[in-house]
Amino acid sequence: MKHYIYIRTKVVNKNKVLMKFYKNRINVYDVQERDAYLYLKIDIQDFKKVKKTIVTSKFYYIDDSGLFHLKRVLTPLKVLSVLFFLLLVNFFSQVVVSVNVIHENKEIRNLVAKELEEKGIKSFSLRKNYEALNAIKKDVLNQYKDQLEWLEIESVGMKYIVRIEERIINQPIEPKGFCHIVASKSGMVDQVKVSHGEALVQKGKYVEAGDVLISGEIKFNKEVKNNVCAEGEVLAEVWYQTSVSLPVHYQEKEKTGKKRYNLGVGMKSGNYKIFKSRLQNYVTEEKEWFRFFDFSFIKMTEYEVLTHERELTLEEGVALALEKADLNVQMKLKENEKIITRKVLKKSINNSTIDVEIFYSVLENIGKGEEYFVTEEEG
Repeated sequence: MKHYIYIRTKVVNKNKVLMKFYKNRINVYDVQERDAYLYLKIDIQDFKKVKKTIVTSKFYYIDDSGLFHLKRVLTPLKVLSVLFFLLLVNFFSQVVVSVNVIHENKEIRNLVAKELEEKGIKSFSLRKNYEALNAIKKDVLNQYKDQLEWLEIESVGMKYIVRIEERIINQPIEPKGFCHIVASKSGMVDQVKVSHGEALVQKGKYVEAGDVLISGEIKFNKEVKNNVCAEGEVLAEVWYQTSVSLPVHYQEKEKTGKKRYNLGVGMKSGNYKIFKSRLQNYVTEEKEWFRFFDFSFIKMTEYEVLTHERELTLEEGVALALEKADLNVQMKLKENEKIITRKVLKKSINNSTIDVEIFYSVLENIGKGEEYFVTEEEG
């Protein structure tokens, strides 16, 4: 790698100076004229030759080029100073100055604060990574499972914010009376599971809302021998009909594969970019680089995107409508409940929307408790 330098001389006659370089076979790689001075880029080995052969002008060494400039500027002391400063900044960005436990119950606050302090979550300690915080959180929840329902440790600036939700244990209420399990809706019985009571239905039987599914009356030879509060589960096939409307025209964003990097600063008011983006249309992914007091430095990756105006076909609209309807139904289902079948009943394009009607067959637990009373004579 050649070592080039920049030299300077007072401009008297630019062409005359350059002609002297040419006659003495000294290569000039760059020429700039500023403020009555002429700046030349030459090989460092030619500098002595310039001063010796071109005596009519005074030439002064100004700077090195490329990596040689960095080598001259970045002295070992400067490099060590910069590294020490970065290490110092990084160290202080990892220090936690306070731990704020938020809960209205003072006893719960003190309990959690004390436990976290024993596990290293305390003032003027080094910040822990996500895995360590998650492990501590799980440990505290397991240790106090009867007192704590939920716990979250959030790192904000140079402090931890700890939010808690207290566990309220409802003591089981002994039934004061007797109860049946009745149908909350109509359907075709698929499974019957009985813990207490007597099943009055079996698989394949159609029941209507209000029908007794599991009786609290325990009978022998058609005579009631005992009364209990029935417990059990009755899964039945029930039916729904739902409608979904989607816009025909929508925008679709597609990544081109082109990306640029940027830097940002995060503050309480939000995240701000340091440099102006060089892309016109883009989406941004952010990743925190390091934090200093209440400021975070963010690495931003900008992906160029193209926006296309798309028009849904009827088939595409039906597919999206089914996805949306499935999600809505599944969000309402509980354990052991599921969608059995679904069928599109009607599909059409009306002006600017695609309208789809869908029929669902769903396996649900349709049983609910209903109290009944027994007189002393019946008892």
